[in-house]
Amino acid sequence: MERKVQHYCYRCGTPWPNQAVICSACGGTDRAEESARPTIETKNEFETFPFPWDELPWPRQGSVVLYGGPGAGKSSIAGQINPTIWISKEMDPKPVARMLRRVCTGIMPAVSMVNNAKDVARVLSQITKGPIVLDSLTSLGAQDALIAGHLLCEWGKSHDDRVLAILQVNKAGEGAGYMQIPHLFDTVVELTKDAMGLRLLNVTKSRWSGLASKYWTFDRAGKTVMPAFEAAYSVEGTPGEYWLHPYPMNGAKWAGMLDLLDSAGKLKPGSASAAMSAQYMKTGFVEPADVAERRDFAVRHGLLWLEPEAASAELSDDEED
Repeated sequence: MERKVQHYCYRCGTPWPNQAVICSACGGTDRAEESARPTIETKNEFETFPFPWDELPWPRQGSVVLYGGPGAGKSSIAGQINPTIWISKEMDPKPVARMLRRVCTGIMPAVSMVNNAKDVARVLSQITKGPIVLDSLTSLGAQDALIAGHLLCEWGKSHDDRVLAILQVNKAGEGAGYMQIPHLFDTVVELTKDAMGLRLLNVTKSRWSGLASKYWTFDRAGKTVMPAFEAAYSVEGTPGEYWLHPYPMNGAKWAGMLDLLDSAGKLKPGSASAAMSAQYMKTGFVEPADVAERRDFAVRHGLLWLEPEAASAELSDDEED
């Protein structure tokens, strides 16, 4: 695909449409071709969308590709960003509207039906304001999906707005289509389930935030809410793919502290940790190198984090008694 020459505000780096006289973001007048030196920061650059997107600060020009298996809730989660336009090959306008009434907060986007990348290009040429959701790239076919992904990301950059594309998954559970597609987008979000079957939103790649995981589920009204976590948990997994493993279920790697507290009758519900017993350590425990991220993950889900020093003191008091 031939790339159009892009102009930017030299002061803040915001894309500059050909018809504009001044920069829409900072009011500057220094228009540059294919270059910028963004020495000033513009206001209202980031937006936080409703749960479960609330941990992800989404900047202007930010692009997201969202993937998950059948029934993962992709369309419902995409609707949480309150799009102005919903580009669809998956569903006709009426079922799209029925689904979005549950999740959109007081708006109803226009729905544009497409069959191929040429249709996507036509629709995008008529849109001036986002966010835009494209559901889904996979349904367009492999070649057209790649082209449409390029078109969507370029629209976001040139219009200084936010875009999201939905992908289905292949047999390996990965985003379907050409490998280049995830590289087009700033952020890759996976909708999956943890080892216990609870729904997770995993940010597995991001150019503008840290990796993150967030539990969510549907309530009886079809709204997205956080599940209740009433047991004690070890935080398992890796950055962007953490999960809460309920104690004492088998399969936990970082449940050593929970074992000792439970044996001493000191373990309480609504708590979490990630530590193994290690007598050579001053506290008696060793934690993983990413313990700060694991702690934040647990605290974001309403759990009390068990610190090694406090756990060691409680166990010592029990031994003295």
